[in-house]
Amino acid sequence: MQIVYLTDIHDNFAGVSSVLNRCEADLYILSGDLTYHCFGTDDALFRFIELQEKIRRLALNSGVPPSDIHATQRYAENAVKGKETQGLTADEGKEYLLLAKEAHQELLRKYQTLHKAIAATRKKCFIIPGNYDIELSNTAVAAYNLHEKAEVVGAFKFAGYGSAPIFTPGIPQELTVAFEEKGMGVSLKSTPMDFMLSQKADVFILHNPPYGTLDKLARYGHCGSQGLREAVDVVNPRLVLSGHVHESYGLLKVGSTYFLNTSNFGSVEGVDGPEPGGYFATLQLRMDESGQKFLREVVWKRLVAGRVVDLCEVSIDKKLRANEKIIDTKEYEIMGRFLL
Repeated sequence: MQIVYLTDIHDNFAGVSSVLNRCEADLYILSGDLTYHCFGTDDALFRFIELQEKIRRLALNSGVPPSDIHATQRYAENAVKGKETQGLTADEGKEYLLLAKEAHQELLRKYQTLHKAIAATRKKCFIIPGNYDIELSNTAVAAYNLHEKAEVVGAFKFAGYGSAPIFTPGIPQELTVAFEEKGMGVSLKSTPMDFMLSQKADVFILHNPPYGTLDKLARYGHCGSQGLREAVDVVNPRLVLSGHVHESYGLLKVGSTYFLNTSNFGSVEGVDGPEPGGYFATLQLRMDESGQKFLREVVWKRLVAGRVVDLCEVSIDKKLRANEKIIDTKEYEIMGRFLL
């Protein structure tokens, strides 16, 4: 089975269309952060973030837990209704709600654009939401949504779980997809873990990576999901696809499972400066005569000015030994490494 994998699209729908039309595959997977901006002007975006962070801070100070994704909206609504909301005027609450509605409409328009790009090619796609996305079930891309779902394609079972446990300024938190996880060890409670354990899939499609796998942030450390790591350790899937942490990209093997993060496909402003993006991969999954399923090949690619450039190719044998061949030295050296 040939698969094309992209993550962290960040509004690069024209690029998605280019990849769909230039790369032949049995399945195309987009694992979250489909969008990036949801306002037409910087002034509107900055004003929304200003109000959002103020209201969220007030709501948290009132005792609301950080995991309550509806807290900001509820606090603004209470201010508009004249209920006691210290530090927030009715006008500010109303302005926040109007801007949040504007953001919602813009996000819905963006999903319509993405749907048109996919539908025009008639390709089979799986999509999950990231922390920059809203619940996809009521959007134009609902038919491709694999969040909290599983599907068998050929000989392989795919299961998806999107979002990430992070507050994303500029996206109305009340519209985002909750990532419910708390505690550690024996006290760990994790909805993503429970779902992935129940599915026992060959391929995990995630936005947030499992803890300790392609999840390392500079100056912070590992930030992945404890619950998803537990699910991986128990289920032992052939492949785990993730994104979210743009700088923690590569192909990694832990035990008999391969983990892949191709880095961001869409361009973004990162903590350390611009991240131009364009990265994705094609990969092959195979099942031999004995029924053994394994990852056979990964080709790391980049879309550059409408051209698909192959950076490197990793071949994997039945004993899960990987061999990397660099194809475009210049492009490869921009990123520095792939096979970990």
